[in-house]
Amino acid sequence: MEGDRDFMIRIAVCDDEPIFIEQIKALIERTLSEAFISYSADSFTSGEELCEELARGAVYDLAFLDISMNGMSGIELGDKLRYYFGIKKTIIIYISSYDNRAKEVFCLDTFRFLSKPIDPELFKKDLMSAYKRFAKLQDKFFCFKDITKGQCNLPIEDILYFEITQGHKINVITKDSHYVFFGKLIQVFEQLEAQKFLLIHHSFLVNYCHIRQISYEKVQMSNQTELPISGPKRKEIRAKYLQLRKQKEEDIW
Repeated sequence: MEGDRDFMIRIAVCDDEPIFIEQIKALIERTLSEAFISYSADSFTSGEELCEELARGAVYDLAFLDISMNGMSGIELGDKLRYYFGIKKTIIIYISSYDNRAKEVFCLDTFRFLSKPIDPELFKKDLMSAYKRFAKLQDKFFCFKDITKGQCNLPIEDILYFEITQGHKINVITKDSHYVFFGKLIQVFEQLEAQKFLLIHHSFLVNYCHIRQISYEKVQMSNQTELPISGPKRKEIRAKYLQLRKQKEEDIW
């Protein structure tokens, strides 16, 4: 079953012809429902309308974009999606009545190109391929909404640690930057525990891969910051650290 490990995929459909929007949404519904995959799908009749939604903080994992629309073209819209979401790229499937535009968009890191009229079987194949790529990428990024920068999608390997402060604000410390979002540290831990993150203190969640030294009372991170290990967690954290180090050594050999 395709949906055994089910991530909800957020989809945008943008076409200035409502008849094609309805066709695409119906095909999405049929394909993903059959595969027991959770999704949400928003429709837009112009690139400008979709950009307004992006500015309000909307996030899309997959976008079906008509190339030729009144106003902003699908190609321009694709550039906007890449700008908003940065390193974590929205998977883009372009749609056009003109097959000669396929070569034009494939140099833009396009996932697929569909011709109008849309072939339902080709659509199903391309949508499921897009979902598989989306699901594969989920373990590599941490996604959140920074209180000033907006939507952020960070490679997990770049995150050194999380620190929760007053007002449920969580600081995200990376190799090069600092971000802040609202949340609960325990929920972040539940999301990232499988990615080798250790909850060493009620205020600190650290990336094992960035620990450079560990003692009974504290850890030193790769940026030289020293963080405390809470008393009740010292034995547990030490055991988990040694377990992860053993796994790493076994992987090397």
